[in-house]
Amino acid sequence: MDNLMYLIVMWIAAILFIIIGIYAMNRKKPMWLWSGSPISESDINDVKAYNRAIGKMWCVFSIPMFVGGIVEFILPISSILILLLTCTVGIGFVVWYYHKIEEKYFVK
Repeated sequence: MDNLMYLIVMWIAAILFIIIGIYAMNRKKPMWLWSGSPISESDINDVKAYNRAIGKMWCVFSIPMFVGGIVEFILPISSILILLLTCTVGIGFVVWYYHKIEEKYFVK
């Protein structure tokens, strides 16, 4: 039963990130990453492509959570490791990738 609860929690978190990704892809104004720091449309070269890149970033970030939920049934310890890596290395990846998106789409 605990495995099933872990799967549900991991998948709910993953679905939330996918929803954020879809929202970002469909947004007309530039999507932000940091709370409280809105981005002006004049700061972005191509708002649609920028939002699509942000949306893909969030959707990719959800993949380890889907995988971690399934792995829980086979190797519970590995699933915890996947969660820890997602919450540390994964967030570092999101920050790094967001800076790459800024370099590509922000007006210089």
